[in-house]
Amino acid sequence: MGPQKVIGLVGAGTMGAAIAQGAAACGFRVVMNDRDPSVLDRAMIQIRGSLLRAVEKGRITGTEAEATLSRLSPQANQAALAECTLVIEAIIENAEAKAALFARLSELLPSDAVIATNTSSLKVDHLAGAVTAPERFLGLHYFFPAAVNPLLEIVRGAATSEATMNTAAAFAEATGKRAIRCRDAYGFAVNRFFVPYLNEAVRLADEGYEPGEIDRAITAGFGTPAGPFKLMDMSKPAIALHACRTLAQMGPFYQPAAGLIAIGESGQSWQAELPAEIMPERARIIVERLQGAVLTAVLEALDEEVAAAADFDLGARIGLAWIWQPWAAAQALGRAGTESLVARHFAGRALPGSLDRLGP
Repeated sequence: MGPQKVIGLVGAGTMGAAIAQGAAACGFRVVMNDRDPSVLDRAMIQIRGSLLRAVEKGRITGTEAEATLSRLSPQANQAALAECTLVIEAIIENAEAKAALFARLSELLPSDAVIATNTSSLKVDHLAGAVTAPERFLGLHYFFPAAVNPLLEIVRGAATSEATMNTAAAFAEATGKRAIRCRDAYGFAVNRFFVPYLNEAVRLADEGYEPGEIDRAITAGFGTPAGPFKLMDMSKPAIALHACRTLAQMGPFYQPAAGLIAIGESGQSWQAELPAEIMPERARIIVERLQGAVLTAVLEALDEEVAAAADFDLGARIGLAWIWQPWAAAQALGRAGTESLVARHFAGRALPGSLDRLGP
């Protein structure tokens, strides 16, 4: 899929605008659609501001910024999408609203146009029924901030064709993304382990650990710039709660912690303050608990063949900016060391078969 192609973006909120900006910056003509003209106006202001900051920091030239803007076509009428060869949906996380949109797009677009959802919590297969010729339907899950975050999950539904997957992979490459191909499953590849990571942090807080000391231990232990509570405050705890409730269908391990329910439903934030220091033993417990939660989710996902083992590390490294990477860590620990970290989550049930991939 070369830059001469026209893509469509439905939903011009923060995520949709960023996806549109990223594609336009890579040479694609982009029809950015939203039924609310004021949302389109705000999206263009957001994009202009983002490009201006990039120019001021010397990342792009003023000429490149103007060229990006020239490739964007904000449109309130969905009929403007008719020429698109790929349309990405980025509207609210509501299954009924998305299904209604996909039904309209099926009628509007050419029969060979690819339709993608940017959902982070719904399953692709649950939405595919609204699409005529569902073999052209898949998930393209972007990560915040979508204009610059290099990770993209390409999610294959039961009906998705290989040709559609290849089209999506070519689009990812043309827009500078590192793609993870994954099977349709709750949380896909990255949120499958990232959401339990956040949830386990809250479980620790429920047990008496301070959010600030957890963040301090994790920034050092995972080698990441922001701990779980700071990240939740940046994106709102309610979003983490919603994601956790989506995964909760898979069993007790994925059930949201009491503190996450309380904070997420209240609309409050954690406002964690980093302590000046933390006792080494407490830091060790915190890091190992969160590593164990991540490894539990990754091992189960490997049993389900959600994604390749190396792709979980790719997601951690470039999507979440972790230096610590789950599968590499499991290989270094071996079976016995990994089992010691995850055992608490498998009391009374069988350990994952993927542990057999590890040495002793």
